[in-house]
Amino acid sequence: MPFQSLLFWSSKTPLDNAWHPQIGRCPTQYTKNLPLVLQRTDAEATLVDAAPFIASIGALRYASQLFNFGFTVSANVFKNVRTLTALHTSTLLFVPMVLSLQAAGVEYRNFIPRWRTAAESTRDEEEVRRHVDAGAYLGGMAWVARLIMRVGVRYWAPIDVVLGGAGADVLHREYVRTHAF
Repeated sequence: MPFQSLLFWSSKTPLDNAWHPQIGRCPTQYTKNLPLVLQRTDAEATLVDAAPFIASIGALRYASQLFNFGFTVSANVFKNVRTLTALHTSTLLFVPMVLSLQAAGVEYRNFIPRWRTAAESTRDEEEVRRHVDAGAYLGGMAWVARLIMRVGVRYWAPIDVVLGGAGADVLHREYVRTHAF
């Protein structure tokens, strides 16, 4: 859906932000004895919310090198040092920022450029969280394997975890949208 204007968030309603995982609705019981600030933080929602900004920064950095491909930089994203540095730096910036906004109780989801569909409102919260967790675990295993095998050791930020969890959410969202049950 194209944006109606550059200020797309001015027309968003609270229902447009009612997509999963919802902040503070973690079904895990042991979080109730934590301080209120930590109760408001949500790891699964952080992965899903930070990923669009991280991917956008990486895409902008990659596009800024468009005329240098083949000459001074590699067109392969995984061999492009500037793009990977931008991705990993933005991971170290956006994940703590999203966690801080959650802890402060700020409604930051108004600035995420997406809306939920009718099919997404019927997604089961616990199922979505399990998929995001599984994606994050797979990303974590890829991150550890990459560090052990010394592939991309220079890039130590947990971008694999963030994009694994967010990718699992996107796949689940598209599955629900396609099958619309």
